[in-house]
Amino acid sequence: MMPLSETVRAAIRNASAKGFFHLLTANLAIGLLAFGSQLLVIKFLSPSEMADIKTMQSFIGIAAVIAGFGLNTAVLKMCSEQRTDAERSEILRQSLRYTLVPITAVLTLMAVAAKLGLFSPAPLVNRWMYVIMFSVPATALGSILMVYLQARKRIKLMAVMQTTIRIGGLAVIVLATNLYGFAGFVIASTIVAFAALLPLIKIVRGDLTGLKSRIERKYPEIWYYARWSLAGNLVATIISFLDILMLNYFIDDRVGLGYYSIATIFVLGLNQVTTTVQSIATPYFSEYSSDKSQFMRVLGKYQRLLVILALTLTVIAILIVPGLIVMLYGESYAPAGEYFQILAIKYFFWSCYALLGVAILGVGKMKFSFYSVMVSLVVSTALSYTFILQYGLKGAASAQAVSYLIIMIIVVLMTRVVLRNHFREVDSANAAR
Repeated sequence: MMPLSETVRAAIRNASAKGFFHLLTANLAIGLLAFGSQLLVIKFLSPSEMADIKTMQSFIGIAAVIAGFGLNTAVLKMCSEQRTDAERSEILRQSLRYTLVPITAVLTLMAVAAKLGLFSPAPLVNRWMYVIMFSVPATALGSILMVYLQARKRIKLMAVMQTTIRIGGLAVIVLATNLYGFAGFVIASTIVAFAALLPLIKIVRGDLTGLKSRIERKYPEIWYYARWSLAGNLVATIISFLDILMLNYFIDDRVGLGYYSIATIFVLGLNQVTTTVQSIATPYFSEYSSDKSQFMRVLGKYQRLLVILALTLTVIAILIVPGLIVMLYGESYAPAGEYFQILAIKYFFWSCYALLGVAILGVGKMKFSFYSVMVSLVVSTALSYTFILQYGLKGAASAQAVSYLIIMIIVVLMTRVVLRNHFREVDSANAAR
């Protein structure tokens, strides 16, 4: 039997060969830019401005999902399957064309909502949404291009280029915030979002202009995967931002919301690890969707590793992050550490079922993911509303932890049924041949 130390080293080598560490670096860079950059600009912004930024980014996150229209999932699923390079390229081209309509519609609706002051009771949020909303097209298109490269297993090149430009973008955002405050942060973030799109276009340019099939065909299954993905991802994204959005409307304490926002930034750092494991595993689930033994082997392997990793990270973070916040920003920021400790538990529960949703995607049963997240939304909304009214900011964090525990139970039970039925269908189809 292989010694534990050698097993660990072998797992690390295997992960490195698959591009895990390259993709993890890119995901961390992206996360650092999207939210984590706030860690470096807290000194230049007031807590209430931090609350406004987090509120704006929550709306941008939801808008980007709508603008992408689930087409990133369709590309990831279909381009991970056994297809020719020409077919994969055509799927990418069609998906990019399709997304132009929802992008236009989303920008129009956001402009109207900002004009009517619907985004927040805070006037600053509505004014600056006119600017930051233009990061939505870059985010939606970038998501499609990144998953295409993941599906093609061209991870390392993408990761290196994304990491380089994101680090440069981070420097621009910090400098702009230092010089121009809140306005500098918003404007620089929007510009950098477009700058990050350019290297992705460069990498896939050959696929977009070449590799065309002799007979072009439509891929109606794009819309099957896209519509269920849009529904599921939209609800899941709303759930992930639900605490911020409800606090935005129901809590008058913008300073307290600023501390809460800082706590969520640290949680984002943890999220990147789990998201990276999902990204690495997804193409393999699609590839083995008709092979039960291989599929379950991959799912079991990654699931065990992820739960152990998430538990380790959660315990370490709960012990270290609160003190780190006080050390970096001062004693007045201590509430952020308290909120983080509760939200870290939410992260652990999410990591326990994060791969199961990807597994369901791999076998093409996205509608079941949508059903589970709809139930989860009802649970999360009810708990958040009750806890926020009763306990304020700590109630919001507690509602998140409890909600994700309930969601975990729902997803585990649903996944067992979905996978069992799927492989029964596969066995029946094979027996009929």
